Amino acid sequence: MKALRKVIFVSILFLFLLFSNGQYAVFFAIWIATPMLLFAVRKLKRWQGFLFAFLTLGISYYIGFDVLPFLPVAISIVISVIFSVFASLPYLIDSFFPKKRGSFLSTLILPCSAVLLEYAYHLINQYGNWGHFAYSQQSQHLLLQSISVFGMGYITFLISWFASVSNWVYEQRNNGGNIKKGVLTYSLVLGLTMMYGGYRVTFQKSNSETVRVASISALDSLKVFVDIQGLNNKETEDDVKIETRRNASKLNQNLFDRSIAQAQAGAKIVFWAEGNAVILKGDENELYEKASEIALEQNIYLGLGVAVVDPTNSKFLENKFVVFDQSGNKVIDYWKGISVPGGEAEVSNNKATGIQKAITPYGTIAGAICFDLDFPDYLKQAKGSDILLAPSNDWKEIDPIHTDMAKFRAIEQGFNLIRQTSFGLSAGTDYTGKIISEMDHFTDNDKTLITQLPTKGVRTIYSMIGDSFIVFCLLLFVLTGIILKKRETVSLKTSHFL
Repeated sequence: MKALRKVIFVSILFLFLLFSNGQYAVFFAIWIATPMLLFAVRKLKRWQGFLFAFLTLGISYYIGFDVLPFLPVAISIVISVIFSVFASLPYLIDSFFPKKRGSFLSTLILPCSAVLLEYAYHLINQYGNWGHFAYSQQSQHLLLQSISVFGMGYITFLISWFASVSNWVYEQRNNGGNIKKGVLTYSLVLGLTMMYGGYRVTFQKSNSETVRVASISALDSLKVFVDIQGLNNKETEDDVKIETRRNASKLNQNLFDRSIAQAQAGAKIVFWAEGNAVILKGDENELYEKASEIALEQNIYLGLGVAVVDPTNSKFLENKFVVFDQSGNKVIDYWKGISVPGGEAEVSNNKATGIQKAITPYGTIAGAICFDLDFPDYLKQAKGSDILLAPSNDWKEIDPIHTDMAKFRAIEQGFNLIRQTSFGLSAGTDYTGKIISEMDHFTDNDKTLITQLPTKGVRTIYSMIGDSFIVFCLLLFVLTGIILKKRETVSLKTSHFL
């Protein structure tokens, strides 16, 4: 019977872990799984507990983030192993502190170490902050406002601290007075967090002035295949070049025609999804001249998500976002900052332009491309922007995960955001992360998103203090560790004397 209870417990734990992160995430699952995992680890010997945490976290992560069909299984396993090492280490660190945890201070060890190790993992992760525990809470609008102050690590802290406090309450179940003080402390912190969230979305909501933005994705039927080998073959070069230009001309003209139609319908800003226009390097300037003319004639800001193909370069792809103002002047000439490791990085010729800004009648506009938004440190360059235009390109397995992640950058830095996504979910949000508009590439025939976007962003505390909360957790961990170890030493000496 005892063995059966253990099997049932582990089964329930693993089920909640599966729904704690990734493509199957349900916001409350991680709040249940983490306390259960900590309870299980503490029941085992130190290294058994660490191995148990490592296996359960690693397997659930692999299943939850099995969203990269182009990635070899071996690499996915390696990524899962590395993640699991960092995610399970806090449980190992926790085991080095006294089993008898009468002091509420002991509940801080797990959350502090979880925040620090998660931060370290995402510093070395080539895929940015994919898998961050905070993303599991993307549906919790009030809670998410806290990242405008402390960043994503604060949500990880709250979740891990809840796990630690829950187990502490169980261990102190015969000490009602102690429990009340501990529960009151955690409830006060969580309550203040939610009150701040309520205040921000109620009293700091975006201003009533908006601008009509039309963001456009290319039609699937006009997708252009570029034969790089054919372009580099002397025998086929001319024919392939003619064919590429013919197909690219149809595609690009359709994007221009649709942009003009949206301008005539009242849009003041029009832009295209990532790499939706295709152009050979030799024809690039001609494309920009046409875009400049249309921006001037239609009195709009026109942003081109363009894939410039240079077959003479082994890294033949230049992934750009080029914006023209109402006078036809080029005001943003941005190259994608961070390419996705693997297929994209191997063919991308990147130029470090950094995130650029343009002052417009509709606020300060900046641009970044797709994968760039998975790196909060990189997006700090967009600080002070009112609007961020993010041409993007996904695939079905990460729809809508990737777009849900992007709104965290809006909350952190205080800009309003439109992420126009080919083969994924397009969305417009204000700086609180509130969804204003949505369009799913797989169900929308027009492939156009219309958004009445606020023209004024805000200056967030996080944009000013950055990751100071990480430093706070480090100091708190050290201080707590010293105090607890001193108390343990005094307790041992007292016991020995008696």
